[in-house]
Amino acid sequence: MLNAAVIGLGWWGTTIVRSLEGSDKINVVRGVDINQDAPAAFCAERGLPFSSSFEDALNDPDVDAVIIATPHSLHEPMVLAAAAAGKNIFCEKPMALSGGGARKMMAACEEKGLVMGIGHERRFEGAWEELKRMADAGELGEILHLELNSSYNNMAIKPPSGWRQDPVEAPAGAMTALGVHVTDLMLSIAGSVTEVYAHLNSRSDKFPNEDVLTVQFLFESGVTASLVNLAATPFYQRMSIFGDEAWAEAREISNVDIPDEALLTWRGMDMVIHTRTYPWDNSTVERNLHHWADAVAGTAEYRFTPGQRVQNAQILEAITESVANGKPVAIK
Repeated sequence: MLNAAVIGLGWWGTTIVRSLEGSDKINVVRGVDINQDAPAAFCAERGLPFSSSFEDALNDPDVDAVIIATPHSLHEPMVLAAAAAGKNIFCEKPMALSGGGARKMMAACEEKGLVMGIGHERRFEGAWEELKRMADAGELGEILHLELNSSYNNMAIKPPSGWRQDPVEAPAGAMTALGVHVTDLMLSIAGSVTEVYAHLNSRSDKFPNEDVLTVQFLFESGVTASLVNLAATPFYQRMSIFGDEAWAEAREISNVDIPDEALLTWRGMDMVIHTRTYPWDNSTVERNLHHWADAVAGTAEYRFTPGQRVQNAQILEAITESVANGKPVAIK
């Protein structure tokens, strides 16, 4: 059993705590948040020790690991401090706001022999897992192109003062809210990206910042991809993979707080449209955390490679740079 402190008890941090209630792999033993009213009451209801100091968790001998669900700019210094304290780490997405920061975080963990988990629970959803299996098994033939859509209007609904709507904490529209999930999936299927070209525009007055992001990707393999990331459109997520033997598409309108089904559709050389429906699965947050706990215990190989974790941060940084200068940005 991995004894963990959850750092940051906002909407997502409390979601993580709830998802681990009854877990046989991770025991939440402490909560930390700089705000004391609602988080303290939340912890008191569950009999959890609470403090407003991150150092209390790092100095607690009963804490084996920290689960970081704080504003994005705090991820890097918190991971470095936790690694120095010898704690295993699960860090919410985006892991870092820069590729350089992500490299430092990975290096600090590797130096101490620690496993750093990442909050990409989308990889554990049935339709996405089958899409990756089909691609890896060669059932689509040579992969030619990917099309991705990641639309999410929760940030348009919430008050504009939230840190999730701060362009410093959340650059490039809704990219950090949902887009980094699909770029993670993209990396797991098509490999390393060498160039991005992004454009950000403001179309809706329902989102306080620019709400329409479009990105073109070039992969080391020669595969290409395009992403549309909308911040004012109700939740929608899709990945289409086009190969020279078949195409396949996973589409969903579900989320951890939106119970709905996902649909997988594909068509091969038989020219028959095949479909498979996946019911809503609200266990993906727990499954992601449990997979990390298994990797910490040495009973599973962690499915997120160091290169993928670093490059997803590089992609976010490159998108932000491309938006600013209006030019393609190379990723090295």
